[in-house]
Amino acid sequence: MNPSKTAPSNLALADTAPSCEGLSRRTLLHSLAGMGAGALLMPGGSALAASRSRPRLGVNLAGAEFDAIGGNWHWPNADNMRYYLQKGFNIFRIPFLWQRLQPQPGGPLLESALTGLDAMVAAINAAGAVAVLDSHDYGHVNKAIIGTPGSGVTIDDFADFWGRMGARYRQRSLVWYNLMNEPHDMPPQLNLDMQNAAVSAIRDAGARSKVLFSGIAWTGGHSWLSSGNGQVMLGVNDPIGNFGFDIHQYLNQGYGGGRGAVQVGAGAHSLIQVTQWARANRQKLFVGEFGCNYAPEFMKELKDLLDFIVSNGDVFIGATYFAGGGSWGQNVGSSDPINGVEKPQTLLLEKYL
Repeated sequence: MNPSKTAPSNLALADTAPSCEGLSRRTLLHSLAGMGAGALLMPGGSALAASRSRPRLGVNLAGAEFDAIGGNWHWPNADNMRYYLQKGFNIFRIPFLWQRLQPQPGGPLLESALTGLDAMVAAINAAGAVAVLDSHDYGHVNKAIIGTPGSGVTIDDFADFWGRMGARYRQRSLVWYNLMNEPHDMPPQLNLDMQNAAVSAIRDAGARSKVLFSGIAWTGGHSWLSSGNGQVMLGVNDPIGNFGFDIHQYLNQGYGGGRGAVQVGAGAHSLIQVTQWARANRQKLFVGEFGCNYAPEFMKELKDLLDFIVSNGDVFIGATYFAGGGSWGQNVGSSDPINGVEKPQTLLLEKYL
């Protein structure tokens, strides 16, 4: 690929949550206090500029991507979704497995499976929030890369699925399309070709809302340039130019989420390079997954990460914590309450709304 190639600039309006024209002293001081490393990235280090474009903030509503139990799977708990809506979160990423919604490649969508998704989307949009549809398949089907013989599905099959989803939700401007969760161990050009085919099908179906592209290497924000995504993903071809890039950023050593010691400095510094890349190429970023447990050292990094995202609101259009959904039990990394006790992560997120 020609390294000088630049993707179409992504300047669609209303990507971020609306903000007040007049800024209170408290808002301005909060912006200044939280800028840290991010202040170096804002044009002129302006807290005012950061405050005018506030990224949407919410959670993943996990459930439909989990392994089936007793042959059954489920959409997230409705009461759990209402818990976050009542707090004012304004964007929700909804993971699912592609073949649960379209069991036969190229065939019709499964109406019985989509009933739950339709209800979630309607409730989220009714509150003025964005529903992000996320094919949570890691670039693979049947343990093989999509578009290769072992997977049993082609790039055209993948595009067909997203075309049908676009047709279903094309009247909903607050539905965004997250084409593929965390592609990995696959050729970067194949990953791009797969998603370019999908966005073309979505546009052909008449849907014009935001489409989110993911890079290889688990679409890590910290490794966006070193993985080659910074070059290859400039080849995005959205016919109407209304897209962004889904990046993920966990705060433990290795950046994989789950257990492990904290990666000191991850919150303030991990996204500096990808943010500089996005600004230089006039692109938008969406942090589709981030998270940590509630130990003090992790909470510091989480605050630093949120400060960074908010203070670079010209680049970031939103972020969704991983995860809610109501199925996490005692998991300390989830944002869900445990036995009615709210999580520190959720209470911190709430402060940034």
